[in-house]
Amino acid sequence: MSLLARRTLIVAGLTIAAVAVALGIEYVLSPRSDQPLGHTQTGHAIGWAGLLLILLVFAYPIRKRFAKDRRWPKGWFQVHKAFGILGPILILIHSGAHFHALVPVLAMVAMGLVVVSGIAGQVLHYLALRTLNEQQRELAHQGLSEAEIQSRLHDLAGQEKTFRVWQCIHAPLTATFVVLMLLHIGGALYFGGL
Repeated sequence: MSLLARRTLIVAGLTIAAVAVALGIEYVLSPRSDQPLGHTQTGHAIGWAGLLLILLVFAYPIRKRFAKDRRWPKGWFQVHKAFGILGPILILIHSGAHFHALVPVLAMVAMGLVVVSGIAGQVLHYLALRTLNEQQRELAHQGLSEAEIQSRLHDLAGQEKTFRVWQCIHAPLTATFVVLMLLHIGGALYFGGL
């Protein structure tokens, strides 16, 4: 079995385990079967915490797009990956397996698709990074400065066709999720308050 296949199985297993644990936590924390956790103060707090983590996910693409230097914001990429998993887990704990309104269900589906496409993007990133590391060694062997190497690698990464296709999927899914999330939050605040 290849390294990529093993990692894919590990990620799939961890994802299934995370969803099961999140749903289990929601079930345990729900005070009554007729009042899901998402409708309690604790559920609201967990939902707001999940929202905060999801908002921090956007620091990476914003930083990457508007960075004055041509270097990758590696620290923010780690935040993007970690909070891109932890935020949705908190949202899953907040909502549980309760499907009583269309907008929150659509928001959950969109969030799930964003997470899955993000994981797929991470796989593509791993494969591209392997290629870029080979290019980096070659550019260093040519005697280029670290800044010039990073700039050229950034340009090469931007030209990667697979990433462009992936972005054409991930970005609209993310925008759809954001719109549905805002509709859900707006509706929840309007109809139910905090």
